Amino acid sequence: VTHKPGAQDGGAQAGLGLGMLQGLSGGAEAAGLLLVADSFECEGRTLLKSFVTSAVLREEPVHVFNFEISETEFSNGLDDGVRVRLHFHDGYSDPLNWDQTGTFNIDGFTAPELLHRIGAAQGASLQPSTIVLDSLSWILQRKQVGPLCRILQDFQRGAVGAGLKIRKVLGLLHMDLHQPEVLEAMSQIASTVVTLTAPPESNRPQADFLPYALATIIHKRKSGKVLKKEEYFTVQDRFSLKTSVEPILEKEAAQGGDAVSVDPAANLTFNLRLTDGERQAKERVPLPYHFSTEKKTSLLEGGAGDGRIYYEPDGADDVDEEDPDDDLDI
Repeated sequence: VTHKPGAQDGGAQAGLGLGMLQGLSGGAEAAGLLLVADSFECEGRTLLKSFVTSAVLREEPVHVFNFEISETEFSNGLDDGVRVRLHFHDGYSDPLNWDQTGTFNIDGFTAPELLHRIGAAQGASLQPSTIVLDSLSWILQRKQVGPLCRILQDFQRGAVGAGLKIRKVLGLLHMDLHQPEVLEAMSQIASTVVTLTAPPESNRPQADFLPYALATIIHKRKSGKVLKKEEYFTVQDRFSLKTSVEPILEKEAAQGGDAVSVDPAANLTFNLRLTDGERQAKERVPLPYHFSTEKKTSLLEGGAGDGRIYYEPDGADDVDEEDPDDDLDI
C-alpha cells in the first residue's frame, strides 16, 4: 500500500485546524483512547473502518481484537491492500473458551496478554501501531466497567515498558446498550470521544456532500485543553473520509419553499393579545394621575370659606425674582 499524502488524511497536513475528525483520522495528533460512540439509528463501524484504512495508508501496524463480528465481516468492503496489513486477534470464534480452541477469548483480555500478543505479532517493528477493539460494548457485557477501565489504562501505560509505540486505541461503543454512568466512566478515561447522531433533514444539501452523520467530538489534549467541535461527515469509496463544518439547513416547508415560522405565543395557557373590544375598554379607563378639566377647576378655584395665606415681604428681605423660594445654589 502506497501512502499518498492528502488522499485519505487531507486534514492531517493542516492538523486539527481544517477538520478535527480528519486530523484525528490522519494521525495529526496522538489520540490515546478514541471512542466511537454510536447507536442503532447511526452505526459507527463505517467510521471505525475509515480510521483503520487511514492508519494502514500511513504504513502503521493495525491490530484488530474482534469479538462482536468475524474477521470476514470486518474485512468486508476493505481493499485487499488494506486487508492483508491487518493483524486479527480472533475473539469471535470461541469468545468464552468453551471449545478450548486456543484462540483469543475474554479471559485473555488483560493488559499483559494484550501487550504480549501485540509484541509477538509486531516483532521488531518500531512503527507506532493502532489498536482496534470491536467492540467495547461486547466486552462490557462480560466485564464490569471498573475492571475494564483499569485494563485499558494499564495497557496504555505498560506499552512504553514493553517497547511498543501505540498511536491510538480505537474502541466502538454502542450508547443505547449501556446506562449513563457506564458511558460517563468510559468517557472519563478516553482522550477523545466521537458521538454520532443522524444529521438533520435538508432540502438543500451542500454541493457534492450528503452527510452520513453528525459527529460531536470532545478531544482532550495532553496540555489539559479540551476541544469540542461538531462536524458533518460522510464516508466515501474505499472508506475515505470527507467532513464539513458548515451548518446543514433544516428541512423547509414543502409549499412554496418558505421556512415555517413558529409563533412563540401559540401554545400558552394565557392570552398575550387584546381583542378590539378589550383595547377600547382599556382606553376608556381613566388613569389615576390624569385629572379631568372639572377636577382641575375645583382644585384651583377655592370656594367660600377656604383658608388663605397672606404674605407681606419685609423690607430687609433679599428677594430674587429668578429664585423666589431661595432653593437654588447658583
